[in-house]
Amino acid sequence: MVQIFGHSMRLSVLLLAIIEALTVYAAIFIIATLVVHSPDGPSGLTSAAALPALLTILMMLALGIYEPDARANMATMTERLGVACVVGAGLGFGIVYVFGDIWVSPLYAITCASFSYGAVAIARFTFGKVLNYVPLQRRILVIGSETAGQSVRETALMGSGDSNVAVVLDPAEAANGDTLLDQSRAMDISEIVVADRFAPLPAAALLDCKAAGIRIHDSLDFGEQETGKVDLENLYPARFIFSRNIGYAIWSMRAKRALDIVVSAVAVVLLSPVLLLTAIAIKFDSPGGIFYRQTRVGLNGAHYDIIKFRSMRNDAEAGGTPQWAQQNDSRVTRVGHFLRQTRIDELPQILNILKGEMSLVGPRPERPFFVEQLEEKMPFYAERHRVKPGLTGWAQIKYRYGATEEDAREKLRYDLYYVKNFNVLLDIFILMRTVRVVLWPDGVH
Repeated sequence: MVQIFGHSMRLSVLLLAIIEALTVYAAIFIIATLVVHSPDGPSGLTSAAALPALLTILMMLALGIYEPDARANMATMTERLGVACVVGAGLGFGIVYVFGDIWVSPLYAITCASFSYGAVAIARFTFGKVLNYVPLQRRILVIGSETAGQSVRETALMGSGDSNVAVVLDPAEAANGDTLLDQSRAMDISEIVVADRFAPLPAAALLDCKAAGIRIHDSLDFGEQETGKVDLENLYPARFIFSRNIGYAIWSMRAKRALDIVVSAVAVVLLSPVLLLTAIAIKFDSPGGIFYRQTRVGLNGAHYDIIKFRSMRNDAEAGGTPQWAQQNDSRVTRVGHFLRQTRIDELPQILNILKGEMSLVGPRPERPFFVEQLEEKMPFYAERHRVKPGLTGWAQIKYRYGATEEDAREKLRYDLYYVKNFNVLLDIFILMRTVRVVLWPDGVH
C-alpha cells in the first residue's frame, strides 16, 4: 500500500496507472509523428501530445477506472475508458488548436482517442494476466481465528478485488516468535494483519518481521485502508485523537480554503448561463420561488441556511414534519428531477462556500431535526461536524443514493473516514471523481 490523495492505494494499481499513462502518451505521440506537421519539429509534437495524454489520464482517474468495480468488470471499464479517451483527446487537442500553432483536425483527435483506447485496453488485459502469476499475488498473514481470516479475505475483496490473500495463523502458534519470521518468508508474506487485539501478541517476533520489510496492520487500520470507511461498531475516541492527519494543520486548512474560493469564484463565472437558464426553467415549471433555503448543521454544530435551487413542490412539507428525501420522491417536480440527476440543484451552495459556511468537499450537511435523532442512535455522528460540510464528499462518491437510517449509518462510516484523513489532495481527488457521479445515473447520491 502507498498513500495517494490522503488514502491508501494498492502498489499494483499505482503501477497500472503509470503504465497506462505512458501507454496513452506513446499512442498519441506515435500518431502525432505520423500525421501532424509541426513547425517546431519533435519538440512541438511532444507538447501537442502531452496535454491530450494528461487530460485522458485525469479523465480515467475521475471516472473511477482504477476502482475495484471497473477493474473487475470489463463492460464498466470499457464504457468509462471510451468516455475518458474521447473527452481527453478532444479537449486536449481543442486547447492545442486554440492556443498553439499546430492545426489538428477532428479526425486526428478521434484517431488518437481510438488508438489510446485500444492501447490502454491491451495494457490492462496484459497487466491483469501478469498479476495472476502466482509469485506476484498478494499474500497476507492473519494472526487470529479462522473467522478473522475470512473477514480479512472479504475486506480485501471488497476494497481491492483481491480474494486469494489470507493465510491464517492461530495467535498461540504466532506467539512462538522464533518461527514467525521464518514462516512469513517461507510463505512469501508481504503483510501481517493482527486480527485479535485481545490475545497475547508476539511483540518481538512482529518487530522482527517489521524490520524485515513486512508491513504490520491492526485489523481496524487494515479495514479502513482497504474499504475507505471506518468500522463504526469497533470505533473508539483514540482512533481520532491519535490519527496522523495533516489536514488539520494550519497551512493545510488555509490551502483548503483557498481551493474553495478559487474554484467557487471560477465556477460562478463559467456556470452563470446554466444558473440563469435553471432559474427560468424552475419559474415556468411550477409555482413557488426559484431558490430554497433550509437550516442545516455546519462546522462545530453551528446552524446556517443552505441555498439550493427548488426541486420540489412548494407544499413538499405541508405537514410541518421534516421527511427523508426518497430516490423516486413524488414531491419532486419535472424540472427538479433533472436538476437532481445532474446535481444542478446544488450549485447555489457555491454562495455558502464563498461565505465560508461550507467547503467544496466534506460531509453533506443535514437538518437539525435529523441530526438530533441520528446523534442519539449512532456513535460518533457528531464527529462529522469537525470539518465544514461540503458540496460533494467521500460518502457521495463511494456509496449509492440512500434515504433511510441504515443508509445514513453506512454513509457515516465514509464521512468519518474523511474526517480522519482529509487533506487538499484528497479534496481534489473527490472533486474529480464527482464527474462520474454527474455523468452516470447510478453514481448520483
